[in-house]
Amino acid sequence: MKKTIALIITVALISIESFAQEKKETENKTSFVIMPIHNSGAGFNNVFLGSHQIKPKTNLTFYSVFWVNPSFGNQGKDLFLETGAGLGFVLDEGKLYLNPSLGFGHGKLLSGAAETRLAESVIPSIFMVYNNGMFEFEAYTAYYKSLRGEGNSQDLLLNWVIPGIKVSKKFSFGAFYERLGQSRVDNGTPKALYEFLGGYVKTTLNNGVWFRFAAGPNISNELNSKEFYKIQAFIPI
Repeated sequence: MKKTIALIITVALISIESFAQEKKETENKTSFVIMPIHNSGAGFNNVFLGSHQIKPKTNLTFYSVFWVNPSFGNQGKDLFLETGAGLGFVLDEGKLYLNPSLGFGHGKLLSGAAETRLAESVIPSIFMVYNNGMFEFEAYTAYYKSLRGEGNSQDLLLNWVIPGIKVSKKFSFGAFYERLGQSRVDNGTPKALYEFLGGYVKTTLNNGVWFRFAAGPNISNELNSKEFYKIQAFIPI
């Protein structure tokens, strides 16, 4: 009887340890990041990024962007929200990362409606990062296509290119270009909402957190501000 009880306890402990190990491995395959961003053209937004490994070099990715600029809604209501998912690919021995995604916008920013519209827009995008230890490069393109226009809709195109040099593991600097503009409008002529061209400095901490500050002239002639700034943090949780 004692041997049977001892055997049962041993099997139970092994099962618990195995379950705990499997749970730990599953948790290690999933990561989350909070990325607060503020720039002088579009205001403040919080980005939530998630990634789950489905193959050694392929991840399922998902994201949400919470825009809090009052002009994107109705005096703080009906604010623009982005949600989406994609696939992340690790290439070139870990130096290159590509992440095409498909998202949807919710609110009234693109539809021109009087109040919130679910899936008012579709947002295909692609994000790229390259880092070989000496040179870093980031690029992004997203197309905001209105789906539920009500006579005053618009489509937007957002893109940025950020090449830089790593002075050390914790510090880098380089050039910064970002543009957000209308590609189509129901009324009037499409125009740039902002177009930034300047430089950036970036610091990276040992825990994976990094901060980047960019500033310079606003080169678009269609805007009222001649200068810009953008600060961004990357915080794994």
